[in-house]
Amino acid sequence: MVSSINNPLLSYLSAQGFDSAATNPKAAGKAGTPALPQAALDRAAGTVKSAAAARSLETAQKALATELRAAMTKAGVKLAGTVEFAVKSDGSVEFKGSEADRAAAAAFLKGDTSQPNFATRIAHQARDAMKLSTTIQQNAAISQAAKLSKTSGGVMSLYTSLMQQSVTTSVVFSVSANSSSLTYPGSLAAKA
Repeated sequence: MVSSINNPLLSYLSAQGFDSAATNPKAAGKAGTPALPQAALDRAAGTVKSAAAARSLETAQKALATELRAAMTKAGVKLAGTVEFAVKSDGSVEFKGSEADRAAAAAFLKGDTSQPNFATRIAHQARDAMKLSTTIQQNAAISQAAKLSKTSGGVMSLYTSLMQQSVTTSVVFSVSANSSSLTYPGSLAAKA
């Protein structure tokens, strides 16, 4: 269910260039082009730069989740289960969870007057995770293209095909009463 509560997330992501015009859904799944294997994504995510960025995201996710839970508790909002904010690279935001938890989180976000508010902070986190995910996917694609291509001209062609298949990125920030996680392509789940 896409919720109008997430308009600040959608607006922010659209302003940052994460809108549907930035994607090419027709390019996904071209016949004859292999997809990026998980092992290649894992190798790319394991580089020093990517690992440092992932640790930074994990730390930020833990802090955001802790502050969000504290603010929700202070506002009298109790979550029975998990609420997920799924932000996709096309700018769409999906708000998942039980009906009661979605309603409680929606009411909290509507009434949130903190600066920056939690919707903006979640959007910033999603943007950072999308950037890291894109970098990991690019590194994995160039590595795979170099490995699989038989000619130097074929490397760029295969790289382009691989990147067109991986244009859709989805970042999911999940929060419950006592845990949270941030997942994105090329990552292991960062849990708090």
